Amino acid sequence: MTGQELGFWEGIADVASGRGQLRLVLQPLVAIMLGIRFGIADAKEHKGPFLLRLFRTDKNRVELARQAAMDVIVPFSIAVVLDGILQYLSLGYVRPAAAVVMGIVLIWVPFAVSRALTNRIYSHSHPAVPTT
Repeated sequence: MTGQELGFWEGIADVASGRGQLRLVLQPLVAIMLGIRFGIADAKEHKGPFLLRLFRTDKNRVELARQAAMDVIVPFSIAVVLDGILQYLSLGYVRPAAAVVMGIVLIWVPFAVSRALTNRIYSHSHPAVPTT
């Protein structure tokens, strides 16, 4: 491991443990709420869980990924910008890659997981009424 790699992870740890710790709770909470909203919408449209659709589909994978990116782009962008600001305030400089990593961890992962779980839970608790 080189010093530069160690510095990258240390920078993430410094920003995560320094100023702005409240965002470590708020950003995932917002991502989870958005995931719940989109998961319910997916279930109402009789779509499978998002992650399964993304990995199992052979057609329209690019379109599905584009739509998912559009769903999460605003909170993800806010997370990256906020992390950059916090890096600047605590370290005196900005590491864009570290900001993106924190955005993925704080926004995309909770969003994708909560969207899939909500879809499953909602689909099982609200079975579709058969039309005859």
